[in-house]
Amino acid sequence: MIPPFTDTGARRRWGDYFSEVGDLPSRAGADAAELPDDLQAHVADSMAASPGGSELERLDAALSRLGRPIDYLRPLLADELIERGTRSYSPVTIARGISYAVMAGSRRAAIALIFGIGYLSLAIFTGMAVLKPLWGEHVGVFRNADGTISAGIVARSDGARELLGWWSILIALLLATLLYVILTKGLRALRHRR
Repeated sequence: MIPPFTDTGARRRWGDYFSEVGDLPSRAGADAAELPDDLQAHVADSMAASPGGSELERLDAALSRLGRPIDYLRPLLADELIERGTRSYSPVTIARGISYAVMAGSRRAAIALIFGIGYLSLAIFTGMAVLKPLWGEHVGVFRNADGTISAGIVARSDGARELLGWWSILIALLLATLLYVILTKGLRALRHRR
């Protein structure tokens, strides 16, 4: 709902602002088709309620009260993507939601970083399970000659002895599955707590 502007500066300012609003949900892959319409209605109502001034002044006042689209849309998009990802258990959607949460602010960034590290660990366990049959001498849990233990995808030293053998595939898959369910349910619980 674009107001019938007579001021070309106000029309241009409106177009610039809402092109930025329209870009963010589409870049995130979010289902936010109604968002620009809702925001346009809100800004138009805010302009109509403003006393006096030119169209451009009333539009600038309404937009400054609303703020920059990137500042208020990133948290909304992060929440939407994380919620959608935790419902579908889609790692790609969760990763996009976490990336938007990181860009949204410090508290969100800290939470997203914790979950990001968890999902990275999950990827490492999955990688171990996949790579064990292909590169077995470097994947697993090893006791080195000096008594230290190395686990994961490692550069195996001389005299290292593998401790788990092929069991490392099953253990890595179980840990990856368990970690994925815990992290996804944790994200869902965190989302519903707000």
